[in-house]
Amino acid sequence: MNQKLELMGHVVAGYPDIRSCICAATGILRGGAKYLEVQFPFSDGNADGTLIQSASDYSLRHGFVPQHGFTIINALMKNTSKHILAMTYANIVLQYGVKEFVRDLVKHGAYGVIIPDLGFGGEDFGMRDLCKEHGIYFIELIAPLTPQKRIREIANQTFAPFLYVVARNGITGNQTLINREVLEYIEDVVEICMLEGKSVMVGFGINHASQLALLQHKVHGVVAGSYFVDIINKNQDSGNLMEILQNSTRDLLGIRNYKQFLLSI
Repeated sequence: MNQKLELMGHVVAGYPDIRSCICAATGILRGGAKYLEVQFPFSDGNADGTLIQSASDYSLRHGFVPQHGFTIINALMKNTSKHILAMTYANIVLQYGVKEFVRDLVKHGAYGVIIPDLGFGGEDFGMRDLCKEHGIYFIELIAPLTPQKRIREIANQTFAPFLYVVARNGITGNQTLINREVLEYIEDVVEICMLEGKSVMVGFGINHASQLALLQHKVHGVVAGSYFVDIINKNQDSGNLMEILQNSTRDLLGIRNYKQFLLSI
């Protein structure tokens, strides 16, 4: 197991505006995140908690269109070698056009895409095949109730290097208690995925360095969403979002000094 726990951060595209969103995202990446989700807002995100849904609604009310999401990805890719992913829902992709959406992911340098409501084995309108054809990683989700046989099947068939393991049922936002039961579930998924040559990223309710400490050496990385959206929400008028998000990322990673930060990158 890779000893360095990687982090996937999260921003809602266009929140609080495009420029501020890019500044916040840049801060997260500079703070030490290797991956970043750029969420394309949707009016009815079934996996989103209150914070993320409110940010999505705000962005939509202020004129967000999918092209803005690609603009943000493009701007970030010009200044980083980190991995930028689009996160969205099927309705947006279908309205945009599946081929067109994948084309623009490629055009703007995206690493991958996460679409929670295009479950493995269901109708995906050719999305997975197109992503694989063009070198875009379609990240599969594993939930606590996913049978082990199905986890093995997903890990075996996915083109992506890791699976996104949902730490608990429900929606994002509330902190997840990393107890023995959760750790055993995660360890079981990791064991299955390792046999298929895949890694694991754990998400949902990740918002404190103590949780990362418990997952260290057990998984490839963690995904934090509401943690970052909350900080952006509270500091959107500060004028220094980049610095604030950079420091908040270091706090989450448990990086307490600059020398430690340099050793982590």
